Amino acid sequence: MRVAVVDDERVMTDQIASYLSRFSQENGIEMDAQLYEDPVAFLESYEQDMDLVLLDVEMPRMDGITLAKEIRKIDTHVMLMFITNMAQYALNGYEVEAVDYVIKPIGYQDFAMKMKKVLRYLGREVDRQVLLQTVQGMQPVRIAELLYVEVFRHYLHYHTADAVYEVRGSMKEAEQQLKQYHFARCSQSYLVNLAHVEAIRGNDVICQSQQLPISRNKKAEFIEQFTRYVGGMS
Repeated sequence: MRVAVVDDERVMTDQIASYLSRFSQENGIEMDAQLYEDPVAFLESYEQDMDLVLLDVEMPRMDGITLAKEIRKIDTHVMLMFITNMAQYALNGYEVEAVDYVIKPIGYQDFAMKMKKVLRYLGREVDRQVLLQTVQGMQPVRIAELLYVEVFRHYLHYHTADAVYEVRGSMKEAEQQLKQYHFARCSQSYLVNLAHVEAIRGNDVICQSQQLPISRNKKAEFIEQFTRYVGGMS
């Protein structure tokens, strides 16, 4: 697992490096940690080869939120986790799909809990696939690439960023198939991958720039499921 730590305070980067080393030993995971004190230098040298980037929110030359947005322009898959003194700053993490945040001063047990969440996300991202019986034939689709499912008449449309796969079936069947992978209904017509939810605005959910309606009778349940997912409780 390749991890980058970007924080202008050397004491903090050293502490996180020691935590990563301890977590590696306790969980039997090979860990390659790279430490950076200059966010601009990190961005200029970034080669899209990290699994996780831990970045401080408040840094000179470039703050962590701006750095995260720049990283997202060139790498849509790397996991981002903020380091901050104040939790409200981390709310900006939704804009860049941050997996979580840690509050200073950082205790090891809290940090280890966040890292276990990262491991769950990595496992979900890399391994899982669903096999679809499309009108053209059998089609494997990675769960991580599936944005949402839309029902139209007697057909389901499985949307990814690059394609739409048409399957004859019911939304109930799709919901049962994908429930274990953290999909949730926002209406009778849409089943959404919570990993791709960018924001909830009024009665709409934003999923990879697509605006999907949230029905009145599904709104409370959908928001609860999304909140639990973001908090790592799903």
